[in-house]
Order: sequence, then C-alpha cells, then structure tokens
Amino acid sequence: MRDNRILTIAAIALMGGLLVAACGSDAEALSKPEFIEQANAICQASQDEADPLFEAAFAEFEDLDPNDPATQEFLYARFAEAMDEIKPILDQQLDDIRALEPPSEDKDLIETLIADQDAALTEFVGLLDAALAGDEEARAIIDSEEEDPFADIDRRAREYGLTVCGTQDG
Repeated sequence: MRDNRILTIAAIALMGGLLVAACGSDAEALSKPEFIEQANAICQASQDEADPLFEAAFAEFEDLDPNDPATQEFLYARFAEAMDEIKPILDQQLDDIRALEPPSEDKDLIETLIADQDAALTEFVGLLDAALAGDEEARAIIDSEEEDPFADIDRRAREYGLTVCGTQDG
C-alpha cells in the first residue's frame, strides 16, 4: 500500500523538497526560463536517483496491513532508513541548485522558498524521529492528510514554474 501518507510525504520531501537554494554570487544571472529548466533538471535527476531507494524501502510494506501497529513501526523504521540513504542525494541537489544564479528580480522569492523548504524539511525530519520513538502526536501529524508541511511551498514553486521540484509527480 504505497499510498500511505508517509510515502507521499517522502516523495514530496524529495521532489518538492529542497527545491531551490541560495543563489551563487559570482555567476551571471540566468533568465527565469533558464533557471526553471536547470532547476527542474536537477530535481529530476535527484528524483530518478532517489525513487528506487524509496521503492526498495517500502516494497515489503505493500502486502502488510497499514493499520497493524507492528506494520506502522516497520514503516517508520523503513522510512527513517530511506531518509538516511536519500540525504546525500538531497544535499547534492541543494548544492547543484545553489550553484545556479536565478534572475535578480526573483532572488527574494527563491530565498524565501529556500528558507521555508529548509524549515519544513527540518520539521518533518523531527516529526519522523519523534514518530519513530513512539510519539503519537507526531504520528498523527505525519499521517494527516491536512498537515502536509510541504503543500504551500510546493504550490508556490509550481506557480513559479518549478514543475518537477514543486510536485511529487515529477
């Protein structure tokens, strides 16, 4: 059952996550279409690398009962393991996008998206750690359809044109 909320948030964290980063200072500014094209290509490459890791981590979950407490424990543990493997991919994605120079008129927007994404990812990783430790409130937030920490950030990224970086569907 890959439709579980944790897998959805994982995909969002990867594809929408770390969607843009601080701008390089010495590089010539890209046009908006160039920035969007390059950032989306970076996000697609990260997605292509990380998707198999998520699929492998959750392959055993597909035939298990998501309402079974043992399955839930297994799911949180597997997700934490997957995030450990995916962190270097996200770090590289961040570095690659950071090397881009967005249009000067969009720097504030990009920096805001960066700050918001970093905060949402930090919050989510903290919630995952708490959920793994048995915190029922953290589990409820992670499993909630309404409390997606990336939804607003992804929406703003898509509005800017970051269609790969700003969506779990790539």
